[in-house]
Amino acid sequence: MYTLLLISVAILAAINFSRIFVSMTVANLTKARKIKQRRAQGTTTSLGISVVVPAYNEEKSIAQCVESLFANDYADKEVIVVNDGSSDQTQNILEAMKVKYPELIVVHQENAGKARALNNGIRNYVTKDLVMGLDGDSQVASDALAKMAAHFEADSQLVAAATNVRIASAHTLIEYAQKFEYLIGYKYKESEPSFNLEYIIGGIGSTFRLSALLAVGCYSTDSITEDIDLSMKMINVLGNKEAHFDYADDVLCFTPPAHNFTDLRKQRFRWKYGRFKALMKNRRLFFSRQFDKYSATLTWWKLPKIVFFEEVMMLLDPLLVGFMFYILYTYFDFTVVSGSLVTFLIVSLMSVFSDTTLSKKERVVMTLTSPLTLMLMYIINVVDLLSLLKCITKFKEIIFNTNQTSKWTHIAR
Repeated sequence: MYTLLLISVAILAAINFSRIFVSMTVANLTKARKIKQRRAQGTTTSLGISVVVPAYNEEKSIAQCVESLFANDYADKEVIVVNDGSSDQTQNILEAMKVKYPELIVVHQENAGKARALNNGIRNYVTKDLVMGLDGDSQVASDALAKMAAHFEADSQLVAAATNVRIASAHTLIEYAQKFEYLIGYKYKESEPSFNLEYIIGGIGSTFRLSALLAVGCYSTDSITEDIDLSMKMINVLGNKEAHFDYADDVLCFTPPAHNFTDLRKQRFRWKYGRFKALMKNRRLFFSRQFDKYSATLTWWKLPKIVFFEEVMMLLDPLLVGFMFYILYTYFDFTVVSGSLVTFLIVSLMSVFSDTTLSKKERVVMTLTSPLTLMLMYIINVVDLLSLLKCITKFKEIIFNTNQTSKWTHIAR
């Protein structure tokens, strides 16, 4: 029995290691190809970009967010902040920012939720070709707008692009877990466009052609994860064969981490719950036979794998971890534990050393702490498992979309 279990774990480990190796290899090859293309193309573009920032009680961060946008060296831009009925000092701060930056467009509305704030900005104030959505607690790098516009200039069929999101700073164990998670997760994301697997254009810095946004009716207002919902709606309506969805790895955005376990759990439940709702709303994509409109890699592999493999494996994860420690305690066999440690160490080091945007200090610190990657990722795994279990208790809401709230769900900043 022990031998059979050990063989089963070894097979799963081999499959996962192969998947990781292929993803990392393709990610690095894709990055090298994109760097070569960008050098040949340059950053000259004729496309204007509007940045819409929905804000609700963002007094601690809205000024830094706006400053980062006006620090960008891209001339053809407009910055629109939609204050969604904030009850703190957000409105006063924005009025002061408008004195400093007269071109800043500040919109005040009654509290209606993030999606409605974004739609108000897009439908009534945007005048540029491209629309970037940016959270009020986040910032962009000084060259982010120019680099994002260049991606759309290079590909006339590109309708949506995600950015490379980084944790702004990390000081505690929970925050470092997120810093490693973002670095490794976005490294994997580099490989997805090569297989036409991109299906989430995340909210922080996500950029769209205005024409595509209007064609699908902008953001839906019945979801707490309006970015995931919009991404899948765009794929559903436009397809992902003629319409392209990409990941702009050189466009950096920075966001603060969840500072404690409780806030991290609240955040990840919202993400998982919203993703399940979006998958359910767009379930016709699963195993679609419209091969001229949708890539089979997305509809026959990626989406089914999420529900029927990744989430099932998440439920089985405690059993696998328990078995790992059982082997360690009973037989003093370090094979499974050491294999997991080495795998995560390799993934972490590959992510750190292939990333050209990390500062020297970040690279040194993350290299020295990379042996802890397995432990840090299991913090995230525990949070994801708790989120999944809570989603299961709300399966009726997910299946029948009975909870259509889109209210703000802030965590402590």
